Amino acid sequence: MNGSLMELWAVMGPFAKGIVLLLLAMSVLSVAVACERLIALREAARAAERHVPEWRAVLTSGLDADARREAYDRTVRSTILATGASLQKGHGIIAAVGSTAPFVGLVGTVLGIVNAFQELAEHGGGGIGQVSAGIAEALVTTALGIGVAIPAVWLFNLLTQRTGRFLVELECRAQDLAVATLTETR
Repeated sequence: MNGSLMELWAVMGPFAKGIVLLLLAMSVLSVAVACERLIALREAARAAERHVPEWRAVLTSGLDADARREAYDRTVRSTILATGASLQKGHGIIAAVGSTAPFVGLVGTVLGIVNAFQELAEHGGGGIGQVSAGIAEALVTTALGIGVAIPAVWLFNLLTQRTGRFLVELECRAQDLAVATLTETR
């Protein structure tokens, strides 16, 4: 075995192949969800202006000042909470991939080492060549588990920060509107 991935795949056991396929599926899922969430965040930022007429209507309603302020606060709060909940959909999937992928890879590692020792026991003695496929299998699943987790954790943090920043900007926009509108109506 000279180390090509195809040769390694050929000597891997069915369980190790399953681990590799599972990790690849986890990676694709986390990247797909992250891309979809980034698009949703961009669309939410573009659509943020649609809230302004609704908010302005509350501020300019015929209610007394305290009732207007209360109605406005409730309207803004419900908009921000609903937007936040909508934008955070899928974050749990990415977080789960980031936190579990190394452990899935570790399962493959343990099985690769077990396979290496089984090969050694079956053929009695032997050298490193006897166990190299099992050890390589173990190292590949370890590396793949970490390689899947790192981008997932990065994407989760990126999405969490951008979502939080957007919600703060939305709330600041609402406060600016309230100050401007209430100042105008005096």
